[in-house]
Amino acid sequence: MSAVDSSTLDEESKGLLRRIVERTAYRQLMAVNIRGHGLKYVTEVEEKRAITNELETALGALGTLDALYAEIGGSEMTFAVRELMERVPYPYSMLELGTCLALIDRTERLVLESYLESRSREMASIARALLDADRPGTRLLEAHLASFCAETGNRPTAQQFLNRWMSIAIVAFGRPGSPGDQRAVALGLRSRRVEDMVRRFQDELKPFVTGIGLVMPAPSSLGIEVFK
Repeated sequence: MSAVDSSTLDEESKGLLRRIVERTAYRQLMAVNIRGHGLKYVTEVEEKRAITNELETALGALGTLDALYAEIGGSEMTFAVRELMERVPYPYSMLELGTCLALIDRTERLVLESYLESRSREMASIARALLDADRPGTRLLEAHLASFCAETGNRPTAQQFLNRWMSIAIVAFGRPGSPGDQRAVALGLRSRRVEDMVRRFQDELKPFVTGIGLVMPAPSSLGIEVFK
């Protein structure tokens, strides 16, 4: 299906696109709030600057998403995702921040890739802009995490961080197998199902996790529907 202006979509597609915009806004708000909160744990000025630049990228995307949301009949986008945001925890150290960002950044990338060929021209453009943005702060924090895990005695602590944020990162993909999930793919708004993205997330994350001496959490320990 060829991309079109979102304002020309049929009503079913607009309704699904509003949900897509809300979920994307939720992930961007999560990225903003977590990075903003985590800045206090980062001591190096250049690392603070790198993370702040990532934060500003997400804020810019939120402005664009808000405009698209209004164009397709939505209002008060941030209010629409407020309940979801209230459930998001925050990291308590620089190393937990690094673990968190390593996971949610991979979630966001996989979801955005599924919108690159969206029928919504605006959504495809937003996805491309976010995918093209660099993430140097996240990479630096991942390097700190890897260095921390080089000491075998530190790994149980890092494993706790991983287990905590794994389920949060997976839930951020959305609900697998729902009617909206299936219709979004069928109508060309998104190219991948939630379950497919989660499986790919696991496959891509495993080399990073095992490479720093940690263990992928057992699916049964996460209690998430997609694994049932």
